Amino acid sequence: MDKFDFFGSISSDLPISVIPGMTSTKKSSMIQLSEKSQQTTLPPDLLIRILKYLPIASLPNFARACRRFKVLVYDDELWEQRLKTLGVWKDYENGDIMNAPVEPLYVNAKHTVKGKDNNKFNQDSKFSEFDPFASPPSSPTTPNNTGNLLDFAITTANSLIPGLPLDSFSQKSRAASTGFARSSFKNIFLELLPYYLDFRHRRKDSRLFKEYNDPSDQSKMLARLLSFGKLNITLDSEQINNALETTIEYFENSALHHFELAYNVQNISEMQKWATILLNLNGGSACIQVFIQKNSIFFDHLYDPMDNFTCLTISNIGELNYMQMTEFFNYVEEEMNKQASLISQIFPQDADVFYTFVERVVEDVIIEYITILLEESCRRDISLYLKTVVATHQRCIHVAKVLWKDAKPGLTKIRAEDLIYQMFEPFMDKYLKEELNYVKTRSEDEIEKWNQKLINKSMEAQQDILNNANREIYKLQSSSSNISRNKRNSASSITSSNPTLNLTDLQSALSNAKLDKMQQMLSLETALQMVHVNKDSLRRVSSFTGYPDKMGYRIKETLESIFITLLQTLGPLHIKPAFNTAIKRLGDFKSDKSDSESTSSDLAPLVGFFELVHIADLIQQMVQVYYDEEMNKFIDKTDFLNNCNKEKKVFEKILDESVAAGLNKGIQVLIDHVEFILATEQKPEEFKPANDDSFDLQPTKACIDAVECLSNHTKLVIGCSDKHTLDVFFQEIGLRFFGTLTKHIKKFTVSLSGGFQVISDLNHYCSFIISLRQPNITPYFIALKELGNIYIISNARDIGSFVREADRFNGVLHAEDVYEFCQKREDWMIIKKEVDKELYGLKAEDCTIM
Repeated sequence: MDKFDFFGSISSDLPISVIPGMTSTKKSSMIQLSEKSQQTTLPPDLLIRILKYLPIASLPNFARACRRFKVLVYDDELWEQRLKTLGVWKDYENGDIMNAPVEPLYVNAKHTVKGKDNNKFNQDSKFSEFDPFASPPSSPTTPNNTGNLLDFAITTANSLIPGLPLDSFSQKSRAASTGFARSSFKNIFLELLPYYLDFRHRRKDSRLFKEYNDPSDQSKMLARLLSFGKLNITLDSEQINNALETTIEYFENSALHHFELAYNVQNISEMQKWATILLNLNGGSACIQVFIQKNSIFFDHLYDPMDNFTCLTISNIGELNYMQMTEFFNYVEEEMNKQASLISQIFPQDADVFYTFVERVVEDVIIEYITILLEESCRRDISLYLKTVVATHQRCIHVAKVLWKDAKPGLTKIRAEDLIYQMFEPFMDKYLKEELNYVKTRSEDEIEKWNQKLINKSMEAQQDILNNANREIYKLQSSSSNISRNKRNSASSITSSNPTLNLTDLQSALSNAKLDKMQQMLSLETALQMVHVNKDSLRRVSSFTGYPDKMGYRIKETLESIFITLLQTLGPLHIKPAFNTAIKRLGDFKSDKSDSESTSSDLAPLVGFFELVHIADLIQQMVQVYYDEEMNKFIDKTDFLNNCNKEKKVFEKILDESVAAGLNKGIQVLIDHVEFILATEQKPEEFKPANDDSFDLQPTKACIDAVECLSNHTKLVIGCSDKHTLDVFFQEIGLRFFGTLTKHIKKFTVSLSGGFQVISDLNHYCSFIISLRQPNITPYFIALKELGNIYIISNARDIGSFVREADRFNGVLHAEDVYEFCQKREDWMIIKKEVDKELYGLKAEDCTIM
């Protein structure tokens, strides 16, 4: 297996100093390889990455190992990494590092520190214009005779090895070195090394404090040396760094003491001076914390959250007034404005001290206050808690507005609002959960309250009926005990004639009490109250819609869930049960003689059901208005995948199916009642009068009452549903009524003069159907109207021709159907042979017995 060749094509017998004082000689036999084999070396990029971890003191020896290592040591990539550690290098997008400025060692320092003995350095150097590197002292001599650690080769990379290519590592991914980074670092190194090594044995009396008297310059140099020590300069760098850190700690404590003294007497200029020194030293975090902690807002305010509950009032618009909370937040906002002005005079803007102060106020003052407030309100009443959450959040948002709008200097709007959102987010999980539970519970309570009210009203109505009956029975029994035996029969007759005591009337009254309740099963007031509860909750949650990211999505999801809760309670728990009960009672209703007159034009259960449909339609319109006005702000109504839109479709489907099922049952009840009217009011002599001259051409009473019943109840449906449902409803009534009439006419024997009465009735029926404007059913009644002519034709042969002309009825009635009606003629037995002969073309002699 081939070994890595770290020495490349170095000629034999060259002395190479790996470690000072040691040499090694390479024999030609040691580097001879088989002619068929190829030399392998580590990639240059990998070698540079390894060199980044090598101490600076070892780099000269590494460069002397071979020519290729020397090229790597001079590469910019190696020295850029160290300049970045010192904080004086940036990567520029255009890659023009030759013209890139070398920045101060510490970014918070307004001015860099210039070294002493400026005249000793070559003023013609092109790097003299950069403050950190200007005028370094003469190169110090390090202990252990190491010499100048960077002065180990020619200063230009372009003349490294005469006669060889400029870059022997042509495979290197980065462009050729310019030498700029190494030269820059060399200047810094030569300037800082003497001060750094001086901390090996000295502390407060080090060279730095002797040469620099201004604490501001001292802080900058200490910061530079601290960054310099991170480069592992010497073998005992750890010991020197510890000494340097101890000195910096002492210097920081002393500066903090002076800053605190200035703060106590509110000497702004002194505070600004020492704050700047500490910022230059290490960013001034300790100084900032002292400034914040000494503010009285953290320990000296007298605002108790519990005071809100002793003087809680309600405004004219029904909102809660938290006077104590308002005073607390006014105090906080005033203090923030005051501190913003003070901070702008003491600290530079890029130190971001005001944000740190506000963050601390939020965490230690505002959060503590609202936590107690919300916990107590939740313990007292859930409704109070929900309103309190919204009120406190609105006040916190106002604080954010003060921070970015009124405070000078203030935060940006985004930073201020994000700070408030992050503060309030821990309270949101519980709030959103409680809000959703509250809406669901209140909606279910409203429905339960209405159901209980219905039960109580039904029981009271039935009890009143029974009490009235019991009182009448008691009166009759008292009077009958005082009369003689021979008068008891008269008492019995009185009892039987009294409608209050009639068992049939009593059952009818109890049934009517239930039927009167049908239109009350749906409550517009209950639905409206549920919408108000839902809308109030929706508006509370919508005040949090500014939240970003995950919490913002949860808030939007909760808004949708609140609306969905309304649909899921109002539809399945209120509308559907009401229609189910109404449909069952419609099915239980039976027409009889006792109420035929009173209900011929006003069928009580059907009227009640139509009113129920009308109330359901109003509820649907109410929900639609609520959806259009409120939910369209948060969802896209064209998004068919949205949960609100899908649940709204389910709600509308429940309503449509309930109405359709009720209308179907209502049609059957209506047609059954029409059949009852025709059966009880239609007299046989109306179609077979005894005197042919006694009839007129007016519809019979049964016909008029039947049409009036149909007309009155069809008008009730108009406005209760959409046009499509109405069309289906009217068409179904027409078809069923057609079937009823065909059966009804076949029950009677019709004379020639009675045929004119049949035609008069059929004309009246047809006129009613035409008024419904349903083209699909009108042909049925026109055919029925044409059918009436079969009863007024006197000639038997003409009757046969009439039956045979099927085109006359447009396919509604066939010949066999017309033949059945023909059989109801009074003279049928007389004309039957002639009609059959005309119809079938047969004669008696045509029949033979085989």
